[in-house]
Amino acid sequence: MSSMNLNPGMFTTLGTEGVAPVVTTLQKVWTRLQKIAPTLPDATIVIKRDARAWGHTTTQRVWGAQATKGRGKAKTVSLTKERYEVMVSGENLSRGAEAVLGTLLHEAAHALNLADGIMDVDSNGRHNKKFKARAEDTWGLEIRDLGNWLGWTDTYVPEACAKRFKTELAMIDRAIKKATVAHHPKAVTGTPTGGGVTLPPVGPGKTITGGRKKNLTRAVCKCEPDATGWVPSLRASARVLAIGIKCEACDALFEVTGQ
Repeated sequence: MSSMNLNPGMFTTLGTEGVAPVVTTLQKVWTRLQKIAPTLPDATIVIKRDARAWGHTTTQRVWGAQATKGRGKAKTVSLTKERYEVMVSGENLSRGAEAVLGTLLHEAAHALNLADGIMDVDSNGRHNKKFKARAEDTWGLEIRDLGNWLGWTDTYVPEACAKRFKTELAMIDRAIKKATVAHHPKAVTGTPTGGGVTLPPVGPGKTITGGRKKNLTRAVCKCEPDATGWVPSLRASARVLAIGIKCEACDALFEVTGQ
């Protein structure tokens, strides 16, 4: 999606109900999407402030109902009816219903690929053409290549898509007007991911929280830190960094920091 420029006072809202109306509505919209694509897995929708991504989908089912079995030392706790988590950022709400719908459909494309075991991004979050195909063929989005390490993630809602989901758009629009919209205290430049970075599913017995790959070097660009202190960074081999990777936001090469 397009870059953010969130300045204090740039967005105003009359909403006084927090984000509850949006969470409830997006949960209903997700259920409606499941009727269109029956293999779309269950998900719990959450809203949080995030300057780095319009949205995100977990690769694991992290929500569920707690179930207990046995007593005393033999007691075990497990989850049933497990669900993925889909996050939509509070800043995203400032962009309006169409942008939020685009993010939700973007994440729904990731969720469908997760359910089908299709790796639509690499370990660095670069979206590939498998993601583009799913998002466009199933939901009618338009996905463009950002031309940087994020790949095919720039997300747009064409007129035909907006017309197809006009009921859902109206639902989201009403909810946003009731909600309290988030904005950042400082301008945020650059291009956040078009719907968040979703890593490919891990194989049995593996986790995505293991040790860092020691053969990849961290590099940063010249972008100014945002309000949270975050700056764009990546990890790549020394050979790749020697060739040069340019940041599209500040037009500078990523340089090794030694971290």
